Amino acid sequence: MKKLILVLFFVLPFTSVCQTGLALWSGVSVEKKLNKKFSMQVNAQTRFVEDISYMQTYFGELRLAYKVSKRLEISGNYRFINRRKNETKLFINRHRFYGDVSFDQKIGVLKLDYRFRYQHQFKDNDGEIGFDVSYLRNKLELAYPNSSKFTPYISGDLFYEFGGTFDQLRPKVGFVYKFNKKHGLDVAIFNNVDLIDHLSSSPIIALTYKVKL
Repeated sequence: MKKLILVLFFVLPFTSVCQTGLALWSGVSVEKKLNKKFSMQVNAQTRFVEDISYMQTYFGELRLAYKVSKRLEISGNYRFINRRKNETKLFINRHRFYGDVSFDQKIGVLKLDYRFRYQHQFKDNDGEIGFDVSYLRNKLELAYPNSSKFTPYISGDLFYEFGGTFDQLRPKVGFVYKFNKKHGLDVAIFNNVDLIDHLSSSPIIALTYKVKL
């Protein structure tokens, strides 16, 4: 089990050539069940780039989900983002709205998750809201649920820009460690692969502390 996690965690993200400079995305996710069908989730995250030398982005996010059936879920999300191009620039507001349709299915000892997302983002320049970009995203994730506290997984997120083409792929590998039924830590490493110029971003480490109320 430990060997499987180590192979997934250290080998798969580096099958493509990466640029130098490590990034860190760290955050907290709090989920609350409102009833048998509805749940609410609040997320916050900071993103550090250039060997984790400065904070480029921070955001807060609200999610409302509806369980259609045991395997199917739909959700609506709003994200308020502050982002800058580099450490000398000021933060600029962005507003992202997106909707998800998620489906999961057991395949033997593995669990397959599929998520279809439509996202629409606006950018605030000196108080003027302007259109930024819209995407369709398809994400597949394969996880290995087991009796231990570790659940390793691997995923791929494919981005399609409206009016354009498929321009980005996000391969990711990681694991979730459960401290108990309500608290866990999601640890992952991934790249953003440019499908147009066939380049990979710097490796990104993602740490998310998860709480279920």
